[in-house]
Amino acid sequence: MVLSESPADFDPCRYRRWYETPLGARVDADEKEVVFALADLKPGERVLDVGCGDGNYTGPAAELTGSAVGLDRSPAMLKAAAERLGGVAGLEWAEGDAAALPFPDRSFDAALIVTVLCFTREPQAVVNEAFRVLRPGGRLVLAELGRYSSWAVVRRVRGILGSATWRDAHFFSPRELPALLRNAGFAVGGPRGAVFYPPVHSPRLLSVAKRVEPLGRRLCPQLGALQVLRGTRPG
Repeated sequence: MVLSESPADFDPCRYRRWYETPLGARVDADEKEVVFALADLKPGERVLDVGCGDGNYTGPAAELTGSAVGLDRSPAMLKAAAERLGGVAGLEWAEGDAAALPFPDRSFDAALIVTVLCFTREPQAVVNEAFRVLRPGGRLVLAELGRYSSWAVVRRVRGILGSATWRDAHFFSPRELPALLRNAGFAVGGPRGAVFYPPVHSPRLLSVAKRVEPLGRRLCPQLGALQVLRGTRPG
């Protein structure tokens, strides 16, 4: 996703407007395709969406399984999520810290952490907590900002120019995310990548993106703007 505010102070309306742009909609669809393919969610499973924002992934997760919990530290985001997704059954919302989840051990079948670790100072603690709340055999899909993409370059420049969001954001190398999963105890699968076209609002670019995306996923997943892995808690 593309953000313009500090992660602690997102304006939900401004946040949602990104997804309503042609580029935002294209990026969102490409990212979700990869994330949900790895998550392999099934009816009857209980899913946790850590750092859910306005429920961008929580809603589809509930539609696939019938039960999803979105956790975020922002009351404004949770309020926006509840209002936007009021017609979706099986949703719950919880305010809390990703590094100290307010849930019992082994209480979820799957978890999603999408562009959360890039904004936290305790990425290992967040992944450790996800491991704790997953049942044996449970899956965590971890999707984070990749270091080697045109999007990372643009975001770093924004940080240098004063963006509070991108000044402190961390962009992950292909080695860092697997290490976080292994250190927590997960068996690691993947990696996969998403979004191999540059962050340019152009109809011509979007027409090319449809052809570029499959090639990038197959030939150089480590260059995707989003890096995606799956960790499985051993049974």
